[in-house]
Amino acid sequence: MKKLLSSLILTMGLLSLFAQETPAWSKKFSKINWYKQTDAGILIVGSNDALYGVDPADGKELWKLTDFDGLKEDNYDPIAGSPYVALVNGGFSRKHYIIDATNGKLIASSKDLGFGNVTKRIEAKKLGALLFYGTNSKGKSMLTAVDVSNGNKLWEQEKLFEKSSEQIVSEAGILKDGIFLATNRNVYKLSPSTGEVLWSVEIKSDLPVVAPQKGFSAFSSKGASAAATATSADFFQYGDSSIIYFWNQDYLTAFKVADGKEVWKRVELESPVALVLHDSHGMLIATAEKSAEDIAKGRGKNRAGLYCYDYATGTNKWKNEIELEGDIVSYKMNGSKLMLSTARDKGTNYISIVDLDGGKSITKKPMKIKGEAQDLQIVPQGLYYRTNEEINILNTETGEPNWKKGFKVNGSAGANVDEKMGYVYGNSILYKMDFEKGDLAEWIKDIKFEGKEEPNGMEIKNGGVLLTSSQNLYMYSNDGKLSWHYFQKAPGRTGAGKFFSAVGGIAAVSMAAASAAQSAQMSYAKGYYGSTSPSLDNAIKNQNNMTSAWGSAGISSFKSIGRRFTASKSTNDFQAILCNFGDNNTKENVGIVCINKNDGKEGKRIVFSDKDPDYQLDEIDHLVFFKKSNDELVVYKY
Repeated sequence: MKKLLSSLILTMGLLSLFAQETPAWSKKFSKINWYKQTDAGILIVGSNDALYGVDPADGKELWKLTDFDGLKEDNYDPIAGSPYVALVNGGFSRKHYIIDATNGKLIASSKDLGFGNVTKRIEAKKLGALLFYGTNSKGKSMLTAVDVSNGNKLWEQEKLFEKSSEQIVSEAGILKDGIFLATNRNVYKLSPSTGEVLWSVEIKSDLPVVAPQKGFSAFSSKGASAAATATSADFFQYGDSSIIYFWNQDYLTAFKVADGKEVWKRVELESPVALVLHDSHGMLIATAEKSAEDIAKGRGKNRAGLYCYDYATGTNKWKNEIELEGDIVSYKMNGSKLMLSTARDKGTNYISIVDLDGGKSITKKPMKIKGEAQDLQIVPQGLYYRTNEEINILNTETGEPNWKKGFKVNGSAGANVDEKMGYVYGNSILYKMDFEKGDLAEWIKDIKFEGKEEPNGMEIKNGGVLLTSSQNLYMYSNDGKLSWHYFQKAPGRTGAGKFFSAVGGIAAVSMAAASAAQSAQMSYAKGYYGSTSPSLDNAIKNQNNMTSAWGSAGISSFKSIGRRFTASKSTNDFQAILCNFGDNNTKENVGIVCINKNDGKEGKRIVFSDKDPDYQLDEIDHLVFFKKSNDELVVYKY
């Protein structure tokens, strides 16, 4: 019996050994200070002797820049939705270097452009250009435009603004015949071909405030980068192409594109603009809560509001503003109804239902909800919302809840089958949700995850329901039976690594679109469910516009971004679990395993033998980057 048991243990040990993944490649550096992956998929490694660009598929060194040896991670600033990266140094003399991360080519150097100090870097995507503003070696103000496809200087203007102390505070509004910029003193229209001022209008704007962080200052690398791209004003167009709209912290107005004549009297804003929605009812402007600094400077009370302005005249189409509590987290539009989920800085959450026809709040005042909003969607019964503490459906005509006391839960997860039906987890029970009737029915009781975990994710897979947590996956078939489950215990002490899909615009868009239903549960789904969170709306919009903007500047550099965006649509089929494979809580047993969420099958195990591993995941190309030591990076394919 002992011999049989020993043989069995040996066999299991061998099976476990053979199941472990072998590295796809490994590479040594002088010292690895940090590593990142770009939107194009290129692996960037900051080492003591150089900055490297590495092909993540095979570890081939694509380029090496020795001029950037010892570069700190704070100096690295990827330009979202592009293959370009800005390397920004801090100090009193702030310099910007733009490289194409696909080939390591230096596109532009602010030093070579004649700048002694750069205070603002602006992305003029529609022109395929970057604008740099700052001072030259003699201390004179200068604005320069650079073609990102070849690094050529398009134009340079030294005598541009009326005052040498002017600072740019906005993004660039780009039209065919003009570049629109706002400074703290004026709004300008510049010639796209020469940069000369075509017209200017006096309008004061506040300088953008960059939120302080630990180890963050205006002269640090991180501070210099953030300050160079921070804005407090913006331009937009809607409908009439002869008019361009502008807002800052204090005003909303509109200019004639041709001559800068203001179309209507400036609208004075009590709070900074947080969101602009275009609707047949008018221009919907949601303002944000004021910061503590705003209040200290006497800029009004800490409150937010919703307004509706006429595009042609700038008049408020509603008698009174609609008061909001906190900043907008997500929104839905359904005919003449606008539903808003908002949150205060202190963490309190609210829901408001607005009648756009009548210009009034159906909920009278923002309705306080318990817990953090995780799902908000329009269903036949009204506005369905789910938090980690309660679930309810609000009548969109009266604002009254279906369930007077709400349906209380202790943690929750949810997913929709279609517009009529969905599933909700709470209180160890999986419920069927009938959206047409507004009913919750118990389906599966006494769900208990191993390791004392609570489900925090749910997906509809192959007609069934998949419940997930960090260490568990439970798949139930449509008849309520457990099809399979998977569990691996977590390491005793770990920093949990760095789950990483890729950094910046395309990756943020890709992964947000691919996993929003699982993680945030804010139902960004198309059509029936309405709109989504402002940040995801903007990210998806930026991605859709990318090919007609940055993409026209350097097509070859954008091919890998397009490929990764397409591939990202199917990245949600695996879940990586950081775990301890052995019975003993030792570093030799720590690693990750990637589980196929369609069938529960375990992929090959990747053992780190490190209790606090420094690793990152590329969920698009199914790669695991592991910093094995200070000088070695090991990459696995799963």
